[in-house]
Amino acid sequence: MNQKPGVPVGAAHAWLRHRFALDAVDYPVPASASRLDFMLGGLTATALAILAVSGIVLTQFYDPSPLGAYDSVVYLATRVPATGWLRDLHVWSASAAVVLVFAHLAAVFWRGGFRRPREGLWWSGVLLLALVFGMAFTGTALRADQEAVEAVAHAVAGAQIVGAPGALLRPDFTPSSPLLTRLYAFHVSVLPLAMVALLALHLWLIRHLGVSAGGQAHVPFRSHVRLLAGFGFLLVAVVAALALALPAGLTAAGVDGYEVTKPFWPFLWVYAAENLLGMRGMLLAPGVLFGFLALVPLVDRGAPRTATATRIAGVTLLVLMIAAIVYAALAPGQRHLGMDM
Repeated sequence: MNQKPGVPVGAAHAWLRHRFALDAVDYPVPASASRLDFMLGGLTATALAILAVSGIVLTQFYDPSPLGAYDSVVYLATRVPATGWLRDLHVWSASAAVVLVFAHLAAVFWRGGFRRPREGLWWSGVLLLALVFGMAFTGTALRADQEAVEAVAHAVAGAQIVGAPGALLRPDFTPSSPLLTRLYAFHVSVLPLAMVALLALHLWLIRHLGVSAGGQAHVPFRSHVRLLAGFGFLLVAVVAALALALPAGLTAAGVDGYEVTKPFWPFLWVYAAENLLGMRGMLLAPGVLFGFLALVPLVDRGAPRTATATRIAGVTLLVLMIAAIVYAALAPGQRHLGMDM
């Protein structure tokens, strides 16, 4: 039997390797970097990729006008085949991204991966955490249900407290565009573009500074990528299953002037601060968290005493955040708007 000549697999692989510079991912990395705690950053990027893909589809059905937003969410959640599950996937991916980026920062913090020369890596990660929170807030606001209306009202109240720096979150910033439409623009363009830029910087620094893993044994980076891909597929499967088993909620259409809901769970620690300190607690709690994270590389430069004190402070802050989330989830709802303005 005559066989048709074909391109050998080795030749095809070589062609792809040279044309797309795949040799660049063959650089050595410590073998210990194949542990799960060193893959949390890559898994965070996977969750963000799920958000991007599902979000692109959802935008085709969403109306960012104040009058049409809620009805468009109801429509895509109940009337269009598969988009209801896609919305649930989007929401669960957002939760996954928050958990994973926090876990990634906690792992890097615990092993001292913020010390010289990796300060820039740490600060870019902290900024990515802030952007993830920004995406979670704007995504909540776009639902235009009661929880969304209350979240926006709290943001507007905070913007009024801080004055000029909060101008973009004030409804009167411009009469030509409603606040909801501007939040939509932030959610689908401004914040994602900033996130892509920061991710590019983060990956560039990782490539040139290396990961903070120890050990003498090294493996090619491509083996690390293969293992990361496996965990990534597992993450996709888990998030997809959660979207099927536990659909995201949607409360009634929002009505201004009422406080009857609690925020999306990543903001419950801020809600707890409001319960204890009034409206200014909404600004104080994030200020303490991000202020601490920003100062960590400047305070802890490896000296035993400062390293121990910084680690204790970080663990204490994390425990307080978790306790605040549990407290806020179980505590009766409270009215905050108008308190201590």
